[in-house]
Amino acid sequence: MNDRAVLFAGPACSGHRQRILAMVASHSRRQIEAVCRRYVEQQAALGISLGEAETLLRFAFLLSPMEDSATLRAFLMHPTTQYWLSAMRRASGEADRKYRGPFARNAGNLGLQLALATGDESSWPVELDGEGGMRLPILGRHVEFGRERASARTEADIVAGGARFRFDDGMTVEIPLGDLVAETVDPEPSLERDGFCLTLYERLMDGAVQLQRRDEWLRPHWTGTNERSNGTVYFGASPDQYPARFPVDPFARAAHHIAVASPELAVDVASFTPVFVPRSTGPERRIGFTVSSRQGAMFLDPDEPQLMAENIVHENAHVKLRYMQLVDPILEDFYDADCERFQVPWRPDPRPLPGILKGAYVFSNVLDHRRSSGVDATANDLAEDIAGALTILRGHGRFTVAGERFFSELEAWNAAA
Repeated sequence: MNDRAVLFAGPACSGHRQRILAMVASHSRRQIEAVCRRYVEQQAALGISLGEAETLLRFAFLLSPMEDSATLRAFLMHPTTQYWLSAMRRASGEADRKYRGPFARNAGNLGLQLALATGDESSWPVELDGEGGMRLPILGRHVEFGRERASARTEADIVAGGARFRFDDGMTVEIPLGDLVAETVDPEPSLERDGFCLTLYERLMDGAVQLQRRDEWLRPHWTGTNERSNGTVYFGASPDQYPARFPVDPFARAAHHIAVASPELAVDVASFTPVFVPRSTGPERRIGFTVSSRQGAMFLDPDEPQLMAENIVHENAHVKLRYMQLVDPILEDFYDADCERFQVPWRPDPRPLPGILKGAYVFSNVLDHRRSSGVDATANDLAEDIAGALTILRGHGRFTVAGERFFSELEAWNAAA
């Protein structure tokens, strides 16, 4: 698929969305296969065990022949899969070598998810998380075995009618298939009676978006710098920024607001950012952000629905733009940290051209949503801010060939707004 098909600056539309999703799914699959192959081929040098290498190999073999499907795309686009892939690449460097084994072992959990979703009867070694749970994100849940089993290892056997989990201490837990894959579970299992219980994620946008903070991988610590390089801590879960109890209603109302005012943007959100993670920044502080290592997740404080809706549209556009830039960086020096900085209305600090480009694109999406919502007064102010950013970019930016076409589309989109 060429850059012309993927790189496009304009209103949300089905054809463009499907081209991005197909590209990302294909790219992610190739990257997973490549990282698994590297770890297996360099097993001794990278310091992972033979068992961990075997699990990676089996996961790659399960993934490789799978035909494109809604299940496979949901798996590849899910932020936990994207984070695992990013972490495996990062851990191959010396600075983060201690994470190689833990993330290599989690290939068993990824394989188990796919096997359960596709009905493949197989066995997988699984390592539970730091709270004694097993993530099954594409199935919308965590299976909880109790905090006393934090980081425990188990052998998961998928059999007809369910799965069997065998622990090193001799404990075996049988789980019916419906408890693992059904959208609703009744009666719900209990830890005392059944040896496990479930954390089912909240759902928004007709079930297309998960609302959850249960997954430790989706609780990055926000540092407050608002910089790409150090805005969040890469490894580990924040101990206090993601409360276990959170209100659902503000998220549901914001999602509904987008669906009513901007239905195409709502489909974009569900496609590119399928997980909202509720957080608490602090008194009188409301923020939203995304981070490239966890593509597909949006981290949000609850807020007034209309403001929150704009925040969702804004952050989703960041994710969409990052996906488009897999085929072309748009600016020749997009990754140059030392480039000249300019003042823009939406940030108190001067921004480099790549930041201004991102701002112009994401606020163009917000402008579309404001127009659709009938908020014309502030929409006109935002349009002027974007026009000023575009003038800076046209005067100082050095675009790639594909980037020049993208930027011209961005100018035309805003001229027509």
